[in-house]
Amino acid sequence: MAGTAGVDYAWSHPGGAALKAAGKKFACRYLSNDSAKNLTKTEANDLTSHGVSCVVVWESTARRALSGEAGGAADAREARRQAADAGMPGDRPIYFAVDFDATPGQQAAIDSYLDGAAGILGRDRVGIYGGYYPVKRALDAHKAAWAWQTPAWSGGQWDERAHIRQGAQETIGGASCDLDTATAADFGQWKLGRGRG
Repeated sequence: MAGTAGVDYAWSHPGGAALKAAGKKFACRYLSNDSAKNLTKTEANDLTSHGVSCVVVWESTARRALSGEAGGAADAREARRQAADAGMPGDRPIYFAVDFDATPGQQAAIDSYLDGAAGILGRDRVGIYGGYYPVKRALDAHKAAWAWQTPAWSGGQWDERAHIRQGAQETIGGASCDLDTATAADFGQWKLGRGRG
């Protein structure tokens, strides 16, 4: 499918030069309770200097989104702090991960979690990462303004409203990366010192 080519990765980093050589235009990077996998300002500078935009996602544990409104608020506060430390402009979104096969019965807790995040960031800065069903349910209920969908737990379906679609894995610069495709002009990307990029 047509779109902007990017990647996401956690602990092993390919580096901006390798991503540029591979034709990647953005990198989705973590904010979490594990500093070893988190985006730093140094990395954001490296990516930016090679023409690679940054996107951020909060994920501490796969099922953290079941922690409800209080959990969402706490995570959004910490995610906002980490994002600012990495140089992200204050108007860019943060995706929040639902990294498991969430059932319809769990959606109320997930929606409450997103409500908690929205109470800190504003609804227009809250995104969701997950499979087709929780993404669709959150978008239908207007609980998230941004969406990044994984093929996992999706039954071959894609929500056309998703800003980013995750795909297969590939090794780039010695690092294992998931391939992503942005399907919108604005998918939450930014460059250090340059705002939306």
